[in-house]
Amino acid sequence: MKAYLEIGCLVIEDHWTGIPAVAAAITSRAVADTDSRIEWEFFFETIPLPRKFVHELLLARSGRSVREKLPDLLWRTLPLDRRQCRESSAIFTNIKPMRGYFGREAMVVHDLSTLLVPRFHNQDTIGHFANRIAGDVSSTDHFFCNSQATREDIKLYMGVAHDATSIIPLGVDLRWEDVSAAQRLGSYGIIEPYVVVVGTLEPRKNGRIVLDFLAKNPEFAARNRVIFIGRDGWLDERNRILAHIADLGIPSDRVVFTGFISEREKIALMYHSRFCIYPSFFEGFGLPVLEAAVLGKTVVCSNSSSMPEVAPEKCYFFDPNSLSEFASAMKSAEHEASLKRVSNSLEDIMNEAAKRDWAGCYEEVKRWVLS
Repeated sequence: MKAYLEIGCLVIEDHWTGIPAVAAAITSRAVADTDSRIEWEFFFETIPLPRKFVHELLLARSGRSVREKLPDLLWRTLPLDRRQCRESSAIFTNIKPMRGYFGREAMVVHDLSTLLVPRFHNQDTIGHFANRIAGDVSSTDHFFCNSQATREDIKLYMGVAHDATSIIPLGVDLRWEDVSAAQRLGSYGIIEPYVVVVGTLEPRKNGRIVLDFLAKNPEFAARNRVIFIGRDGWLDERNRILAHIADLGIPSDRVVFTGFISEREKIALMYHSRFCIYPSFFEGFGLPVLEAAVLGKTVVCSNSSSMPEVAPEKCYFFDPNSLSEFASAMKSAEHEASLKRVSNSLEDIMNEAAKRDWAGCYEEVKRWVLS
C-alpha cells in the first residue's frame, strides 16, 4: 500500500531541532524501511518530493541547501493525484497544509503550548496555530503524541477520543564518532568547570531563573561558567537575557551563549559539563533531557508538563516558578558532580543510546499505517 509522509518542516527549517528532529527521525526510517507492505511517498504542501530530494535533505540536515531547488521542482511537478490519495493513508509531521485529501489522515502532535501558554509565543504564531488547530483536529483520524502529557492535553482540550491517540516514544540519534570526539577533547588539557543550559533562546525556556540564581549565588558563577546552548528563538530573548545579566550585575564573562552549533559540538559541551540545566516552563517532551541522560549527565529539570516522563532517574526536579526550589536542585546537582569523577565510557553511552533510539517512534507510525 502507498503511504504519504508530509515533511514540510524539514524543507522550511534551517536548523533541525525539536519538531524537525522528530520529523527527520520518522522520515529517515521510512526511507530505509525495506518492508514491501508499504510504499512510502514524501510530499511538501501538495507537491510530491522525489526520493533523491529527500535523501539530500536528510544528508544536509537542513532545508537551506535544497530550498533553492524548490521553484524548479514546483514548476515541473504535478500535484499529488487526488484519486490515488483518497485510497491511501497520510501522516502529517506538524500542522496540516491540506485536510481531507487522503483516505486516512494522522498527525503528530508536539504540544499545545500556543493555546495553553500563549504568553511565551509571538502573536502571529498564536493566531496561525489557533486558527488552524480546530480544523486540523476535526479532519484527523489519529493523533501521534510525543508524551503522555501531550496525549492528555489533546484529549482534554480538543475532545479527542482516547483510542484515536497513541504515544510515539522519542529517541536519540547519537553517533559514536561524535561521542568519541568529545571524549578525546578531555585529553587535551584541563577544562574549566561549567554547566550547560540547553534549548532555543525563548521565554518559554525560562533562562532567567538561571540568572536570578547566579545573582543570589555569585560563588556558583565563580566556580562554574554557565553556557547557554541553542539558537536564537523569538521575542528577542537573547537581548532580554543580556540586559538582565547587566541589571543583576553578573560578570558577563561567566555566562556564554553559543548560538546554534553542530551536533558534535553540542555533544562535546554536554559531555564535559558538570551537569545540565533544563528549566523550561512547558514542553511537549524535552529531547535535551533525554540526550543528557544518555550521556550520563545529571539534569536540573523543571517538573512541568511532560518533563518528569523523560528521564526521572537522572533529574533533580523543581517548580519552574520557584527560585528556592531551583537553588535546592542546583545545590544537589553540584554536590553529586563533586562526587562523580569518571564519565561514562563510549560503550556505556552507545549501549544506553541503543535502548533509547527512534525505532519505537517509527514502528508506532508504521503500525497505524498497516492497521
